[in-house]
Amino acid sequence: MRAGFVRMSTAALLGLSLVACGSSSGDTGDTTDGSAAKVNVSITPGGIWGIPLAAAEQEGYFADAKLDVTVSPAPSGMGHNQLLASGVEDFGPSSPSQALAAVQQGQDAVTSCGGSGPVPTSIIAPKGSSLPSSATGASAEDVLKSLRGKTLGMPAAAGTGTSNLMVQTLASFGLNDGDYTLVNIGSGSTAQAALIAGQVDAAMAVTPTSETLVAKGDAIELAELSGELPNYQLLGAFWQSRRTWVEANPQTSASFCAAMDKAYDYMNDPANAEAVNKLIVEAVGKDVPADAVDRIRENFSVLDAAISPGDFQRTVDALTAVNVLQPAPEVTYDQAILIK
Repeated sequence: MRAGFVRMSTAALLGLSLVACGSSSGDTGDTTDGSAAKVNVSITPGGIWGIPLAAAEQEGYFADAKLDVTVSPAPSGMGHNQLLASGVEDFGPSSPSQALAAVQQGQDAVTSCGGSGPVPTSIIAPKGSSLPSSATGASAEDVLKSLRGKTLGMPAAAGTGTSNLMVQTLASFGLNDGDYTLVNIGSGSTAQAALIAGQVDAAMAVTPTSETLVAKGDAIELAELSGELPNYQLLGAFWQSRRTWVEANPQTSASFCAAMDKAYDYMNDPANAEAVNKLIVEAVGKDVPADAVDRIRENFSVLDAAISPGDFQRTVDALTAVNVLQPAPEVTYDQAILIK
């Protein structure tokens, strides 16, 4: 997981909350009097999900579905499992590690409304780096092997699926514990600061961090991982909800999922490129070069309102192999995926 891709500020998220004209107070879910159904959505700043939500509001998909959607930033230090359990949110984006572990542990959790497929993931380095790169003919394997004795910045902490998958990948190329150092530098502006300051020799970055830093000249791309390596061809994120809420509110759940499906289609339609670029600029900053914005928009093709059973099983198998999930009880597609 790579759980997040596009960094939205708290101010931007609160602005979207007001535009979506919802209120977090009161019951949410199906109504019987014809009024709009309330839906509370929490977004962790740094996640991709604020942009399709903004597109759904802008294009009237929520209004057409008679949804009153409130979008709020997730409180610092609280995971979406906690927010769902407390009733603060009805939907929230979660990493496969978090969502599938919750299902396996028997929590009132389910993945709903799809998520993202394999996310474009790169190894980047500070400008002027002497490490091998694809520009000089190096493969992703060559680049990772060159990290022996180096410090690699990561967008997530040790013990997460993101970190464990990288450890496994490096081990497959002969680099074991002690041969390198992993450092959690986050994403977006924090990753940028770490690279500029030379705090790491290289960093793993997902869209849009990698495109933004490279386009600004603050970093160079060494390798694209998701094009070559199996551990980077997994599902990137899920919409997560409470199973009991989805089952009790099938109409609202289905309407929200349908609106998000339309938003994904809208964002991936070339005819809407200029409008989508504006949403991206609002999220990632006006100083992002235009060619980087174009690349970020093209990467939204990973969003899908459905979840491929094949991609699901590959993700479960990979997370089990790195001890993020346990071998038993088995996490099955029918158990974990509920799209009304």
